[in-house]
Amino acid sequence: MIIAAFNPKGGVGRTTTAVNLATVLAGTKRRVLLVDLEPEMNASISLGVRPQQSRPSVVDVLLNERRASDAIRRVSGIDNLFLLTGSTELADMDARLRNVRQPERRLADSIRPLASEFDAVIMDAPSGYSLMSMSVPIAADHLVVPIRADYLALESLAHFLRWYRQRRTSRKAHADVIGILLTMVDHRRKATREIVDIIRAHNKRGVFRTEIPEDPRAAEAPSHGVPLVAYAKSRAARAYVAVTDELLARLPRRPR
Repeated sequence: MIIAAFNPKGGVGRTTTAVNLATVLAGTKRRVLLVDLEPEMNASISLGVRPQQSRPSVVDVLLNERRASDAIRRVSGIDNLFLLTGSTELADMDARLRNVRQPERRLADSIRPLASEFDAVIMDAPSGYSLMSMSVPIAADHLVVPIRADYLALESLAHFLRWYRQRRTSRKAHADVIGILLTMVDHRRKATREIVDIIRAHNKRGVFRTEIPEDPRAAEAPSHGVPLVAYAKSRAARAYVAVTDELLARLPRRPR
C-alpha cells in the first residue's frame, strides 16, 4: 500500500504526519519506506539526514540516474524504517521532466514497483500544485489529508476537495482520500472548536476521530533528527499512535 500525506496548503502538519505514521507503522514490525518529495527535505531532516547527506536521493531515481534499491537507506535507530531522501533539486523537477513523455506518471513509475518490497510506502507530498505535487495522487493508493483547525485552512480544504473530485472524475488521480486529519488542535480556543465542528459536520465519515493536539514537542523533535513518537511521550505523540491504528482499520483488507 502507498499512502501519501497530501494537502497542497503548507503549514498543516503534513511532514510531521508522514514521518510519524511511518515510524509508528515500522514499530509494528512492518517494513516501511518513507519517500521525501520536498525540496526543503523536511522529512529527511526529521530523521537525521542533513542536506549535504542527501545523495543519492529521490531525484536520482526520478531521472533514472540511480535504481531505487541503490538510493534507499535504512533510518538509523529505527528498525524496519527506510528512507528515500528529498533534495533541493526537486525545486526544478517541473523543468527537468518537461520533455519526458507523460511526466505526471514518472513518480508512479518510480515508486509503485517498490510497493511489493515494503508493507507500506509513505510519501511526504510537497505543497502547492506543481507537477510533483499533482503526481502524488497518481502514485498513491490512499491520501491522508492533514488540516489545521483554522479558518483559512477550512477554506483551502473546501477548494482542495472540489479540485480533487474533478481530478478523480477526469481520471487524473488514482488515490482515494482515506481520511482528513485535524492537526495542531487547541480546544481552549473557541474559534478552533467552531472550525472543528464545521469540518466534522461537512465530512461526517471522512474525518479521523483522532485529533493531533497542538504540542511544542512536535516542533522540537526535527532539530534532534528524531520523530516525535520517538522523541517524547507527549499528547501529540500518543495521538499519532492512535491515528495510525485508526488508519489501519480503514484500509481495505488485502486478499490472502
